[in-house]
Amino acid sequence: MRSFLTRRLAVLSLAHFTIDAYSSFYLPLLPLLVVKLGLDYSKVGSLVALGSMSSSFSQPLFGMLADRLRRPWFVAAGPLVAAVFLSAIGMAPSYGVLLTLLILGGVGVAAFHPQTAALAGASSPRRNLAMSFWITGGTLGWALGPMFATFTAERFGLERTWVSAIPGILLCGLLFAWFSRVPAIAHEHRVRTRLADLRPVARPLGLLYATVVCRSAVSSGFATFLPLWVHERGWSVHAGGVLTTIYLTLGALGGLFGGWLSSRVGGRRVVMQSFALAIPFFAAFFLLPQKPGIVCLVIGYFLMQGSLPVNVVMGQELSPRHSSTISSLLMGAAWGVGALLIGPIGALADRAGLNTALMVLSSLTVVGMVCATQLPRSVRAAVAPVSEPESS
Repeated sequence: MRSFLTRRLAVLSLAHFTIDAYSSFYLPLLPLLVVKLGLDYSKVGSLVALGSMSSSFSQPLFGMLADRLRRPWFVAAGPLVAAVFLSAIGMAPSYGVLLTLLILGGVGVAAFHPQTAALAGASSPRRNLAMSFWITGGTLGWALGPMFATFTAERFGLERTWVSAIPGILLCGLLFAWFSRVPAIAHEHRVRTRLADLRPVARPLGLLYATVVCRSAVSSGFATFLPLWVHERGWSVHAGGVLTTIYLTLGALGGLFGGWLSSRVGGRRVVMQSFALAIPFFAAFFLLPQKPGIVCLVIGYFLMQGSLPVNVVMGQELSPRHSSTISSLLMGAAWGVGALLIGPIGALADRAGLNTALMVLSSLTVVGMVCATQLPRSVRAAVAPVSEPESS
């Protein structure tokens, strides 16, 4: 552990834990918000999809800006914005206000991820393990966010969920103090990134992008609708929050395991096998009775999330000079496209039932596996066109 876990990586992972805990804060509260605001599945799906756009599609812009910054201020500013707005969703008096809060909180999420991913990858010589540790910090936060939300709503009421912003605000103050002492990046080490610079690695980057879209759509879709699925079957809001936390926690552990495994068998193999092994478990969710089906779903999610840190590391290795931008494409824009698919899934659930809609959603695991099989056997070989010294 000491060989890769530096103090900076620990701080970055704590910040990632914080912001992603607020990112998933709204998930177990959806049954309560559905009743309060009179939402149907279409509106729930559109809410998640549109809210995710602000935290996803703006990441490439923040990524290009982060490649030019001398200090990593986004590391603390992002969680602060997310904590303030995302914790206030229980106060929303209408669908429009709820969407606005999610969008504003999403801006903080977007500002945080690209620069922090680049800093985490560069914080240790063992990049795969460093990235898996950083990503696991975020996914553990994403996993525990629902339990945090249900505790807050039960203790203070839905209208006072804003009190949950207090821990995030205090932590962000500490982060600002910490990163004011981080050495500034020298001017000659900063780059001016254009998306055209990535053209030589477009094919492997595009395949990685497609696998991330498929995984994020399945991940976000089930995280969104699972509390509603179990609520339909008589489970309480608290029980749905606990189940969602267990589901997301196993995904976080899957990411950590995948990062460790990739350093031994290679990233491409981990990405392919994560999809291939997950497919039968997702199928079993629909074929088995409710409780064993949920167990299979959790196992399938654990396996699928094994490729989460691997995708980002493989992308960063394609062009290390543009690591923030590539991170923003794979964690932001790709996740955003995946989240946009939740809108049509919600509409399909209104027409054909939630179970049928989730079946369609889970079929993307097959698409992800097909894309993974087309990845080059050695992603490093694709670096050659962009790693040659520039002529003076």
